[in-house]
Amino acid sequence: MYDKKISRRIGLALALVLIVLSPLAAMGGGEATAATDDSFDEYVELVMYSSGTSGKDTQMVMERFNELLKEKCNTTIDVTCLGWDNYKNQYQLILTTGEEADLMYVNADLYGTYAPNGAFTDLTELFPEYMPTVYSYFTPEQLKQAEVDGRIYEVPSYVSNYVQNGLFYRKDLADKYGTGEVKSIEDFERYADAIAQNEKGMRVIDGNPEQFLFQLFMANYGFEPIAGSTTSVIVVESYDDIHDIIAYPFTDEYVEWAHKMKDWAGRGYWSSNALSSTMDPWSSIQVGTSAVTQANADGAKNMMGYMAQKLPEAECAYWSFADLLGYSYVYPVTGDGFAIPASSPNAVRALQVLELIKTDQELFDLWMYGIEGHHYSLTEEGDLVKPAVGVDPSTVNNHSMSGAQYAMRVQNLMRNDAGVWEGYDGLMAHLEELEVPNKFGAVSIDYTSVQSELAAVNQVVQQYGHPINIGIVDDVDAAIAEYREQLKAAGIDRLLEEVARQMEAYYQENGIV
Repeated sequence: MYDKKISRRIGLALALVLIVLSPLAAMGGGEATAATDDSFDEYVELVMYSSGTSGKDTQMVMERFNELLKEKCNTTIDVTCLGWDNYKNQYQLILTTGEEADLMYVNADLYGTYAPNGAFTDLTELFPEYMPTVYSYFTPEQLKQAEVDGRIYEVPSYVSNYVQNGLFYRKDLADKYGTGEVKSIEDFERYADAIAQNEKGMRVIDGNPEQFLFQLFMANYGFEPIAGSTTSVIVVESYDDIHDIIAYPFTDEYVEWAHKMKDWAGRGYWSSNALSSTMDPWSSIQVGTSAVTQANADGAKNMMGYMAQKLPEAECAYWSFADLLGYSYVYPVTGDGFAIPASSPNAVRALQVLELIKTDQELFDLWMYGIEGHHYSLTEEGDLVKPAVGVDPSTVNNHSMSGAQYAMRVQNLMRNDAGVWEGYDGLMAHLEELEVPNKFGAVSIDYTSVQSELAAVNQVVQQYGHPINIGIVDDVDAAIAEYREQLKAAGIDRLLEEVARQMEAYYQENGIV
């Protein structure tokens, strides 16, 4: 049921042919194709896809959840987590072949890519009709962030999170080797050197480090992503210079950083085979094989809880990359949410069920936290104690559905972990002090006219850019020269011109300077 092969999917070879021959825009405009009755007389199993991986206990939790959901609304949900390394390719297959699916986790990048092209059901009228309570949570300004050409294709999560990522690391190891707190890249290097030289069976970053290093690179030079993307090579020059849209592989900063990555790789911070690793630092740190991972503020809070359960002997700390930038800002509402594919036969039911889960504390707790009395107990204040009081931690595994949980969040139902991280409130206060308006996050770039260039550029980034980004090329300058040449051949100039044009239109329309 979770992380399984998707038997409903057609063969990969045929799917790839369809991707080439059938653009998303030909899917029929995103009109709701679902049955329009709003009763629960007929049993429905909703099919949901999510980014990330599921926990070992997730199947057990979802069996309990679906029993309760069926009692309440004659519905169950089949959730498939598509992993972290390939879920975007899997999404493309699902959406371009018209495979039936009812709910999909989307972030700002996925939403901006697919919403303009008819891949998702238009929810502009359906959202307020079938989810009136959740719809009422959002201000008109927030809902406008989710508009694409004046229409809404997403049910956003209802939380405010800060965008900036940061370094989550083992403070007990920093204390052991006397390297001090990590508050700069130089501090990180001292800490990383101590780990690489002394900790057998552990790497500084165990697994693929590319995304962590990309986040650090962006923060170090003040580059800003467009539409929440963490993969595009096209970025905003800086928060104060928003009209200069650039392709960062052509900058001097990238050359400097690539040489630093070559140095870090040579120091043994990660494996020379890291790009093909099936592990990720988020999972590795929980089993003691990685000394760091990346997380935003809320992710760091969650990881503190995981580490207290998995490695209670470890003391951890967090350094926000907002300190490198000197500012922070919150995600747009499109940062995490659910979209309904245009292929869904159950759009109305999907909305009704989301409304129920997002307003029913019992269902919400099961979805988000697992089984009470096993995965958690509640204090008198309603805070979470993990695992449940009196339960042997060795008998409790993780319940996680990654994006499917991020998108389900509503502020008024969320619970805090009891006494896990005393520094969280201080971190949030610090980020609030640094807060500035989010100038970029609500833009949705329509790539329809440059779809072939985008696909070609992304392929070049993966083939030529990622090895440079983690320092596993023999000659950095020669590799960058080849990378730039391949990007030019793939159409980076036309892609850059189109993105810059749409960004300027977005700035003008919204009065952003």
